[in-house]
Amino acid sequence: MTPEEIQYAITQLHFDNNSSYTTRGRIRAIMNGGPDGIMALLGDQLKGFQDWQIPVPNLMMSGLEHLAQKIGRIPNLKVDVPNGKDSDRARMKAEKISRIVNAYDEVQKLDLQMPQVGRWLPGYGFAVWVIREKKDANGTPYPIAELRDPYNCFPGYFGADQQPKEMAIIRRVPKEALARTYPEAKDKIMKREKDAYQTNILGVGNAYASAYTDQYNGSWANSNGDGDLIAEYYNLEGTYIFHMTSGTILDFIPNPLDSGPAFVIGKKFAFDRLQGQYDQIIGLMASMAKINVMSIIAMEDAVFTETNISGEIESGQYRKGRFAVNYLAPGTQVSKPASNVPYQIFQQIDRIERQLRVGGSYPVSDDSQSPLSFATGRGLEELGASMSLMIREYHTVMSDAIEMIDAKRLEWDQKMYGGKTKALSGYMNNTFYSETYDPEKDIADSFKTRRVYGAMAGYDEPQKIVTGLQLLQAGIIDRQTLQENLDGLDNLVRVNDRITKEKADSVLFDTLLAQAQQGNPKATMAVVQIRKNPDNMQNILDKFFTAEEPEMSEAEEALLGGQTLPPQGPPPGIAQLLAGMGG
Repeated sequence: MTPEEIQYAITQLHFDNNSSYTTRGRIRAIMNGGPDGIMALLGDQLKGFQDWQIPVPNLMMSGLEHLAQKIGRIPNLKVDVPNGKDSDRARMKAEKISRIVNAYDEVQKLDLQMPQVGRWLPGYGFAVWVIREKKDANGTPYPIAELRDPYNCFPGYFGADQQPKEMAIIRRVPKEALARTYPEAKDKIMKREKDAYQTNILGVGNAYASAYTDQYNGSWANSNGDGDLIAEYYNLEGTYIFHMTSGTILDFIPNPLDSGPAFVIGKKFAFDRLQGQYDQIIGLMASMAKINVMSIIAMEDAVFTETNISGEIESGQYRKGRFAVNYLAPGTQVSKPASNVPYQIFQQIDRIERQLRVGGSYPVSDDSQSPLSFATGRGLEELGASMSLMIREYHTVMSDAIEMIDAKRLEWDQKMYGGKTKALSGYMNNTFYSETYDPEKDIADSFKTRRVYGAMAGYDEPQKIVTGLQLLQAGIIDRQTLQENLDGLDNLVRVNDRITKEKADSVLFDTLLAQAQQGNPKATMAVVQIRKNPDNMQNILDKFFTAEEPEMSEAEEALLGGQTLPPQGPPPGIAQLLAGMGG
């Protein structure tokens, strides 16, 4: 593609996303909080105040945090036997692909990406991953899915399969960093902005390019906001790195994937447009901010309300404060006008809060508040049913997106490094593994994986324990499945070994006590030793219950002439014993 074609495609993508881009700015400002969030709600006329002066609760941010904590989890990885051939070789291949994908997840730190996805997916309505490469500590390259900020991502037409075929990502990068990365274009990058604007054949100077950004120019990569606009344009051909200030193609990375472009987009379910979960309640948040400020003003006015005096004051000036005494003429009336405006405002704030929670699907139970005056278990369960369905829907989107990521990473590894031996290591199924693999031989076009969330995904820990014990008692799940769904249980192999050992020690100790009660002197001595050394109970039990070699009787020793049996070979027969006696 030529620079003109790339610029036209980027401009068209920005135009297509223009309606949702404005909402993204409001959502980000409100979620970040502070003065920018209040100005996004009430307008730019409020200026000159600090963070600590904001008297408005940010229910949108609080609701998003609670929701992200429920959905921002990695789904379990399942790799089925390829081609439906259930054999030992096929199962070993599926297990090896599972370890390969698990190594991908550890290299790209998927466990840290998912909580961020849990915030961006409901907030912006979509999340974006870009397929790239990354080297591990040993220098071995692995394909990874790099999570990008959706705010500056402009996806193309989603189509019937809800996956666009092109996308542009625009961000500001410091000029020094660009010049170090692309030294062949250093002169164009470091050129003054005025000269670059005059010589730019596309007319994409900073004045025009400002349409792709807003007042929030700073970011994690460009904190001071002083940099040039760089566009990453993705399509089926590959990735174009485009310097928008000078209209120069800095780099082109071909796309090795046959399955589509090198990016994955997870989109929230909506009616017919790209929309986040909180887009419809921004107006309610603005109303709540206004009324909350008005309520504080009304309360201050109610405390310092005026005093009306009908008559004459004999003491001269009217005094206020503690121990103040005023002498009034007979017939004088003193009154303070009463107002119940603050209480009416409080009722209206409560109504707006209920509307916010309904519109944002943010139940009060997430804030540890009982929604009922008399809470019952069945009532709370019914109230949480809608929240569980919403979490299940988000999990459907996230699991489908990660399955596409797995397929593209496996295809990338096979296309780029087929025929080369690579080493991998990681931690999976409570065990450490380390092995080598050949992407072309071991993957062999098996790109399909399944990502499944657990039966109790999205539950809090007490609810997991209660529900899990009920499922275990009913025989629906086994003990290991319950352990895998509980947070904090690491290395289940060792945990189960300890459980088995404790059960065996309990049975042996009960048996030892029973024998001691029956008068067995050895058992009594063993109990005495355990009482003296309780930390050494396992060794004492091992010595007591270890089987001893049977001793020969005096008659057997006399038959053998005082000799013991030979250490090897079968025991002597009857004929040999009779021959020995006859001799």
